[in-house]
Amino acid sequence: MTDDGTIERDGDRALFRYERRYDHPVGDTWRVITTPSEISQWMGVDVEAFDLRPDGKIIMVHSSPKGAQMRVEDRVIEVEPPRRLEHTYFNEMNPSAVVIWKVDEAGGGSTITLTHTMDLGEVRAAAQGQDIDPVMVLARNGAGWHHLLDMIAVRLRGEEVPEWTEEDRKALQKHYVELVP
Repeated sequence: MTDDGTIERDGDRALFRYERRYDHPVGDTWRVITTPSEISQWMGVDVEAFDLRPDGKIIMVHSSPKGAQMRVEDRVIEVEPPRRLEHTYFNEMNPSAVVIWKVDEAGGGSTITLTHTMDLGEVRAAAQGQDIDPVMVLARNGAGWHHLLDMIAVRLRGEEVPEWTEEDRKALQKHYVELVP
C-alpha cells in the first residue's frame, strides 16, 4: 500500500482526496486516465463510451467477482486537457457524486490529485439497498480509489495490471474503515 488517501466529512458530504506522484510526464498520465483501452486495463471495466467534452457520456460496464454486470452511465462536467477532468460517478446511485482529476507537472513527472465527493444520504440509501453498513460503502470507495491509483502507476510503467485479490481488497478496506470520520 502506498500514498494513503483521506476521507473528510463536510456536513452531509464525504470527500475522498488522494495525491499521487508519477515518474511520467503530464501527457502520458493524461493519456492513461482518459484513453478507453487504458481505462479498461487499470480499472478492470469495459468502456463503451468516453466522450471528453462537457456533457459527454462516459459509459462503463463493471463486473463483479461473481460475474454480475452493471452498466454505468456518467457524464463529463468539465474538461481541460491535459490538466483537469470532472465527471459524475455512478450517477444512477449517487446523483450528486463528482470526481475531479487534476494532473500537474512535478519535476519532470506528474502528480494526480483526485477528489471524489459523495452525499452521505445517498451513501446511506446505497448501503440500505445492499444491506451493508454505510461506513463499509465509504471504505470500499476509499480502498477502490487507492487501488486504482496504484494500477495507474502500473500502466504508466507499461506493465499488465495484476489481479486484485480478495485478501488485498479486504486489507485495504479495513484500513479505510479506520479513516471514515
